[in-house]
Amino acid sequence: MFSVPVLLYHHINYDNDVLSISPEVFEEHLKYLKQEGYVSIDDEELAQYMIEGKKDWQKAVVITFDDGYLDTWVWAYPLLKKYGFKALLFLVTWNVEEEESLGFNLDDVYAGKIQMDKLPKCEAQYAIIDGFRHKVESKLCWSEVRFMDKSGIIKVLPHSKMHQKVYASDKIIGYNRPREKLSYFGDVAGDKRYGTLDFDRKPEFAYNEFIPDKDLNDMLHKHVLDNGYLDFFKKENYKRELDEIVENYRQEKGSIGVFETDEQRYMRVLRELKLVKGELETEIKRKTYSFAWPWGAYDEISIKAAKEAGFKYLFTTKTGANIVGSNVLEIKRFRVWKSDLNWFKMRLQMYSSPLLARVYSYLKK
Repeated sequence: MFSVPVLLYHHINYDNDVLSISPEVFEEHLKYLKQEGYVSIDDEELAQYMIEGKKDWQKAVVITFDDGYLDTWVWAYPLLKKYGFKALLFLVTWNVEEEESLGFNLDDVYAGKIQMDKLPKCEAQYAIIDGFRHKVESKLCWSEVRFMDKSGIIKVLPHSKMHQKVYASDKIIGYNRPREKLSYFGDVAGDKRYGTLDFDRKPEFAYNEFIPDKDLNDMLHKHVLDNGYLDFFKKENYKRELDEIVENYRQEKGSIGVFETDEQRYMRVLRELKLVKGELETEIKRKTYSFAWPWGAYDEISIKAAKEAGFKYLFTTKTGANIVGSNVLEIKRFRVWKSDLNWFKMRLQMYSSPLLARVYSYLKK
């Protein structure tokens, strides 16, 4: 029996971080897959194997990309085409530009239209907002998304509308204020105005949201506005002033907010999943049946909502074996984050073996 490794990539660019693999390293991965006789299959072909055991290959792999960045178009798509592989792109639809023109990519270099140094830069940039660095990523446009999907080389599937978090605790950890933002995704769905309450943040599909009272947040934000706005946070005792407002409110009202119920979360998640599914299907003009959980975070409530929204196959970030009889609502993936080719070879061999995949995943717990 064969286990199908599902590879998870984010960036193909030259950023020096754990989400990025250089184009040269990615090309080495594709060369090795070709050399070892692997073929690439899509989500529905994988599901057919897991459910029915049907296959027309000896060794298969599923290549996936999460989020949807410009480098998927500039680097990943041409390299996949060059080596005869296909992949899945789980797209955050909010992250797509509205432009309707195709930008240059590596295919234009191969065709002699441009030089390599004229390719669009796909590395992260930083903007200064209210005195702090905010990471800015290069985005795909809808024309590029539709072109890749129509090509059959990169099949585009939903990965959420916003890829955001919710307040998941009623324990105050501070107040929203100017600060660095070095992660592109992960904004909270709640009130982010300066001075408003800040709580522990968790992925939106797997946790019940804590909703602080709007009246309290209005009072806190007004206090910041009335006392210097950005300069307010330069005061040594700014937190004490806001704490006093919260305590007075708590004593008068008895609480500072409320948690949504399980049923309310189910309905919220269902609305979000239907929204992103419908939006993407409108753009690419075909049905989608697979979804990948942002941060790999889900539970029984979110799985139930995903099934109701019309998804048949759910991709996780859990490691393990994808074999005949495995659950297609919990498809396993392993994140490709090291530039060491030997590391890639070892992980590929490991997740191609049902026994080794299970043992290694158990030891990782």
